Order: sequence, then structure tokens, then C-alpha cells
Amino acid sequence: MKFENILYWCEFPARADWKELNSLFVSNGMKAKCYLCVESVEEFRHWKAQLRHYKGIDVAGAWPSIPLDKGYWFSGFVEQKEIDFLDQYKWMNLKIDIEPPFKYFKALNVVNALLWVLIHPFRRAKNNLYLREKLVETIKKNELIISTFPLPDFVLRRYGFFRNPRFKYSFMFYSSMIPFVFRPLYRLYYRWFMRRALKRSKDTYFAVGLISKGIFNSEPQYSNAKQLTSDLKFLLKHKARNLVVYSIGGITERKNPEDWVKALKEFS
Repeated sequence: MKFENILYWCEFPARADWKELNSLFVSNGMKAKCYLCVESVEEFRHWKAQLRHYKGIDVAGAWPSIPLDKGYWFSGFVEQKEIDFLDQYKWMNLKIDIEPPFKYFKALNVVNALLWVLIHPFRRAKNNLYLREKLVETIKKNELIISTFPLPDFVLRRYGFFRNPRFKYSFMFYSSMIPFVFRPLYRLYYRWFMRRALKRSKDTYFAVGLISKGIFNSEPQYSNAKQLTSDLKFLLKHKARNLVVYSIGGITERKNPEDWVKALKEFS
């Protein structure tokens, strides 16, 4: 069994060793379709120009972000003037993270996460409608992937998530973030979540990770490539067709980077 489509998120393109990544993917007969995290169209064009000669790397789209103190991710909790930054990305393929502002998670721990889950289903963000209108306006004939947590829609809608037949959706399956003792329960929950997500759309993406740390620089990562393989098998077993990998830049930061690419090649 293999995935029909595989995408790669790259949150920190300036940190990635693109030369080595290109060599790894080319030598394994693969091409990485990447979405790069940027704060402007100019930054995206810079990276697209820098990477255009690499045969193993395909810069497929932009992952817009805003400054940390403004929220970093998009949601109805950020100000309208920050949401307006999306205007510059019209006609481009985009991946948009819809998550609460960075300040809500300054201290990344279980207590904060539980408090967020308990509070936010009952708090509607003030700019949800504005964000929705902006995203619909931004997308013309280009592709938009909305990425968010694996939570029921009634929770996600509170901070800006919405369904649109023109959009695609990606949900995190970041097992490395879950304490080992709770992972069997998490997989049980995720099986239920996947069934519901795939019933809505067989084209839903599921994102595995973490191969490297994220914006907090403290997120738990996979211990080895075997854990990645286990997650890939789990997703395929439960009918996933489309995969996202977080993060391509982390592959060359790990010991034996070839192992991570080979693990992905087995299912691509």
C-alpha cells in the first residue's frame, strides 16, 4: 500500500540544508513537493528562485505566517489588518494554519493544552467571518489547504475553521507530541476522527511528525525513523490516501538522514 500524494511542510526554509535534501531525494528517485513558511510573497519568490534548479525539490506553494507577536498562525482571534496580509497571496497555492495565536501557547505543556480545549469551544473569535471572507476571496483558481488540529468541527469553528468544497484539508497526526503512555488512546481516537474526516472527503490529508522541532523549539520529536514508519502504516491501514510530512528540513538534522527518506520512499 502506498500514498497517492505526499506533501512536505517546511517551517524554517533558511535552516534547511537544501543541497543535501536534494541529493537524498534524487538518489532515492523521489521529488519532495514542499510548502514553505514565509511572511511575504517576496520571501516566497526568493526561495522559489533559490531552489528552482534542484531536481529533487518542488516548491509547490506558500505557507503564510504573520509575526509572532501578532499571532503567527491565522485565526479569527488575530486582528483584521493581519488577516489582510493574505491579499498579497492571491492566485498562489497556499497552506493556511488555522490555530489560536502563539501567545496562547507561550508555555507548551499539557496543562495549557487542556485549558485551551476546555475554554475555546465556548469562545467564538471576533474575526471569524472576516477570515472566512478573506480566504474565499484569496482563492481563485489556485489551491488552498487548511491545516489544523484533529478536533470536531464545532470546536474548530470557534476560532475560524470552516468547510468549503473548493478547499482541501489537512489534520495533524503528531504522535510524537503525545506522551508514550497515552498513544494507544490517541490512536483509538484518531481512528474515529479519520473515519469522519474521510467520510467528508477521501482527499483529506493527514500530517505525520514531528521529525524536527517547531516554532516553540521544545516540541517532542520522533526518536527514530521506525516511529515514522509505524505512523505511516497506521494511516494507510485506516484508508488515508494523502500524506503530509513535518518537517522536511528536519531530515538532515537527524542522525542517518537516509533512513527517514527511505522510510518515506517505501510508501510513496
